[in-house]
Amino acid sequence: MRVEAGILAAVWDSVLGLPLHPLVVHAVVVLVPLVAVGMVVSVLRPTWAERLRVVLGALSLAAAAAGVAARTTGQSLLSRVPGSPEAARHAELSDSLALFLLGLAGLVVGWAWAGSRGRPTRALGLVAAAGAIVATGWTMLAGHSGAQSVWGDVL
Repeated sequence: MRVEAGILAAVWDSVLGLPLHPLVVHAVVVLVPLVAVGMVVSVLRPTWAERLRVVLGALSLAAAAAGVAARTTGQSLLSRVPGSPEAARHAELSDSLALFLLGLAGLVVGWAWAGSRGRPTRALGLVAAAGAIVATGWTMLAGHSGAQSVWGDVL
């Protein structure tokens, strides 16, 4: 049992010897703005919402999963490297972001589901679009704080 846990942790922590965290965060950095752009387009062009509904629901779920994975891999990485105030700030922002992305996925999936049932979705779409825009900004803050914690002395 202990060997299996060690193997799983090794797989979860790295890929080909590289920490998994920097690889996973790129999914968040790409998916969250895509959801934001798609939600804004869907609100501005309701006819497009029909085409984008399923895609945006899936992208928001993938962004939430990537956010949780980034948080988990980041905690694992942080336990193996020396901490700093910048890394602590990054961890704080990222913990909040992961939870926010779960909520955003609920909003986007709820919007998509309501739209597929022919229910009015304008208000929910506006809330989801605003949430996705905020999540994009939050992703930028979290990412910048992470980059500062690693590369701040170099730049």
